[in-house]
Amino acid sequence: MFDLSLLTGKIIFDDLSLLTDQPLAGQIDALKEDLLQVEYGKQLLLDVGWYPEFDEDGAFRVVVIKDHHWDYPQWTGQAQTLAELTARLTEAQRELHARLDLP
Repeated sequence: MFDLSLLTGKIIFDDLSLLTDQPLAGQIDALKEDLLQVEYGKQLLLDVGWYPEFDEDGAFRVVVIKDHHWDYPQWTGQAQTLAELTARLTEAQRELHARLDLP
């Protein structure tokens, strides 16, 4: 299972942790647009999805959304492996903490 323990927000949707350390090509049926959403206070949201979904040539997209303005993300990142995704989640977490003035 994919470890989400680095996240400090409130997980409101999670299919991401169902992914294993096996190659992503073998998990293609689980790679969809809606994988993870985490709330940070009332204004900020961390969202993770695979685009295009179910496509072996896709990538994870990580976005930070403020006030539900999906057309204007506050931060975006991309990853093609689970290791890269962990790095992008760490970066997004730093961005969220800076915006919330959290330690």
